[in-house]
Amino acid sequence: MPKEKTPVRKSEISKIFVLDTNVLLHDPQCLHKFEDNTIAIPVEVLEELDRKKSAPGELGFSARKIHRDLRALFDESLETPPELNGRGSSALSRDLPNGGRLVVVINDYMVQGEHAHESLNRLRATLVDMEKMDSRILASVFFLKDVCAESRVILVTKDANMALKGIALGLEVQDYMNDKVTSVKLGGGIKTIEVDDADYERFLEDHGVDLSPEQTSHLYINEYIYLSNGEFDEPARYRGDGQIDGLILGSDVGVKIPKGIRINPLNAEQRMLMDALLDEDIKLVTCSGKAGTGKTLVSIAMALFQTIGEDNLYERVFITRPLVHIGKDTGALPGTLDEKMAPYIAPFFDNLEVLFSNRKVTKQPESYEDEAVSRITSTRKRKKAMAKLAKQPTSRDEEEDESKPRKPYQFLFDYGMVEVEAMTFIRGRSLSNTIFIIDEAQNLTPHEAKTVVSRMAEGSKVILLGDPYQVDSMFLDAWSNGLVHTAQRLKGTDITAHLELTIGVRSELADLAADLL
Repeated sequence: MPKEKTPVRKSEISKIFVLDTNVLLHDPQCLHKFEDNTIAIPVEVLEELDRKKSAPGELGFSARKIHRDLRALFDESLETPPELNGRGSSALSRDLPNGGRLVVVINDYMVQGEHAHESLNRLRATLVDMEKMDSRILASVFFLKDVCAESRVILVTKDANMALKGIALGLEVQDYMNDKVTSVKLGGGIKTIEVDDADYERFLEDHGVDLSPEQTSHLYINEYIYLSNGEFDEPARYRGDGQIDGLILGSDVGVKIPKGIRINPLNAEQRMLMDALLDEDIKLVTCSGKAGTGKTLVSIAMALFQTIGEDNLYERVFITRPLVHIGKDTGALPGTLDEKMAPYIAPFFDNLEVLFSNRKVTKQPESYEDEAVSRITSTRKRKKAMAKLAKQPTSRDEEEDESKPRKPYQFLFDYGMVEVEAMTFIRGRSLSNTIFIIDEAQNLTPHEAKTVVSRMAEGSKVILLGDPYQVDSMFLDAWSNGLVHTAQRLKGTDITAHLELTIGVRSELADLAADLL
């Protein structure tokens, strides 16, 4: 009697992951993140990458890096993939350092012609236009599914339309999950720790308290919490080893910006954010929250206070945001870099108007030999600014510019204490003694976020702000953007802190829109 064959469990079946172009562009390191499985790249993907290699910014960089990495892998010797069972003889394969295998696939069905196979004819009847790259990539997935019948063939794409087509055609489709934050519940708010009367009184008296491991085991270092006792609660920060510390600022204590207004926290959440921003030991702050919670205003205020205040912890404030359009693209913008960046950074100028609203607008340049400004700027910078102000106009246009009212915050730009930087040109820089603010960081890819954070040299601090639910980039979502990715990967370290603001302070209408629209 023949021995009964033991069925193979689904988890034991080998997997072949077919990568779409957008996955490679999204994460140029993805070739090394599929463990010991087989990765398949259709030759059509190489064609799409070739079209992107001259693109500006991170897009072109990612395309060129993938090309270099693939060339290096196939530089020594070429092999025919055993996974294809003798089919697709033009394809190449190589073992990867992590134990997996890489296959560059040429679809034999497309080479053999229109009547090559039933699945291809079905695909032609369904998608009609087989000249589109998406259709040809789907055809390659069908080809691999036919010739690798003993393996699970999975299409990995970040393109929702591509995924829907694949699912409709009966293919197994997955999103690229390596940089997705799936274990974190967004919008969960701030945790509350309940303590007894004795511990709560000790916390108020000593500005801190030590709790048992059972009470703090679910907290990570530098996590902000509410310490609660009955109807009373106080914001606090967990420092590790059961230690709970109070915040730097009290509920009725604010920060006075030199030559500007006083900023007072409007709620406990803003107190927590101000605490993280004012702590010089924390080098990275990520702050998420809906529109109108005060993320940007508070961050700029604290950055300016530490730059032009008495302590003078930083030499300058860098401000930027990803250049992502909402709605129809307006096309190329004329002018200098500052003029091109102006529409994107207008919200920053709005916040500066608020912070320096107590100063009168003057037509003549004010004296810059102010005691506070003299203290915070070097002699070289001061001389340069004074020379610029003393320069005589040489044309009618310059005379008109001199007669225009100056903004109350213009001295910050004159002295180089505030600079606006385009994200495109950040690569290769090393920023020391700088506080770097990136607004709308939810539109960064994880790779772009890594590029920015890795630019920070000694004495610098980086602040990432944004709303994970307002992602404008095509291939990002609430769980895979650079803001959430950075917060999740770096939380729990001694020099980082993450906060989530939920209380709107802009206006009743703005709060209503953020919650219901």
